[in-house]
Amino acid sequence: MYEFLNRLFEKFESQITDSIFCFIQNDKELMKAYLDLVAENGNLQYINSHIAQEIAKRYHLESTSNHIENTQSNLILSYTELRKTN
Repeated sequence: MYEFLNRLFEKFESQITDSIFCFIQNDKELMKAYLDLVAENGNLQYINSHIAQEIAKRYHLESTSNHIENTQSNLILSYTELRKTN
């Protein structure tokens, strides 16, 4: 059981950025707030970068060198894989 749970959470954590952006795009209220932020700031990359940084901070994850370009979310083109900090 422990091995399965460990693999499950490691895999989820590595894809958490894409999962959260999918969550945003599938929630009407969050999507509107996200689009308002992008329009207000005028810089999509800046907003997405801050969201990604907050994901890492909030869940105590760190960036790996693995860059993922095959995303499920339409809000991002790519992301850097995250893993649990030691």
